[in-house]
Amino acid sequence: MQWFRLLPIGRYMEARSFLHDSDPRSKLIFAAVYLSLIASSSDITSLFFFGFVTLVLVFVSRVPFAYLWHGLRGLLPLLLAFAIYHLWLNDNGEVSCSWGGIAIHNEGIKNALIVPSKLVFLIITAAVLSLTTPPAKLADGLETIMRPLSFIRFPVHEFVFIASVAFRFIPIFIDEADAILKAQKIRSTGIEGSFVRIKIHLLSQLLFALFVSAFRRAEQLALAMDARCYIAENRMRTSRLRFGWRDWIVIISALILLLIPYFEHFRAISN
Repeated sequence: MQWFRLLPIGRYMEARSFLHDSDPRSKLIFAAVYLSLIASSSDITSLFFFGFVTLVLVFVSRVPFAYLWHGLRGLLPLLLAFAIYHLWLNDNGEVSCSWGGIAIHNEGIKNALIVPSKLVFLIITAAVLSLTTPPAKLADGLETIMRPLSFIRFPVHEFVFIASVAFRFIPIFIDEADAILKAQKIRSTGIEGSFVRIKIHLLSQLLFALFVSAFRRAEQLALAMDARCYIAENRMRTSRLRFGWRDWIVIISALILLLIPYFEHFRAISN
């Protein structure tokens, strides 16, 4: 279960790169646009484009490919399960091949390629965003972007604070889950029963332990905030966010990505 501890989402990797030196607001805007395009795509040819953009993101972030691979390696069974699900149960389109009572359709093959690939692109993009942006700056950038919502009395600071705390707790819970899984691996030799029953028993213990740990840490955080008389309105920043030339490149890239679907639509109409 080493991959579980190396899951790249929620961790910050200190380095010097184009994305590390960019403003968190520009990275959040680009990530929102790019993730929306990935989620809404349904074409196999777009996978090559998204794969190229994702490789460029990893390259300019200087995040080692080996680090991302160690984190994604454990998701291979899940990706394989998605592919098998669409191959087996999707009955749309023409039949490509059949074996016995199992028929594989064109749409099933298409979705078996698209869905796992989109999931990989989403995870890598979120990982690059978290690895290149400290949680505090990420929260400041999100609060700045959402600030116009305060005019309709939306609790922007409280929402961003909750999201920031949840984001900071991701690597902590991953480490705790990895430690619990290792302890279960040592102690599970004395548990009797079928394989499925043992797995369900261990999973229930893991979830219960994580819930207890989450409530304990939440209580500790609440006590620490009360002891320091934390008030949302009196929060101050140690540094001010500033846009630079890198951020304009990121914003322009996001606009170009946003215009690509419209160009494709107009080209399809003209043809």
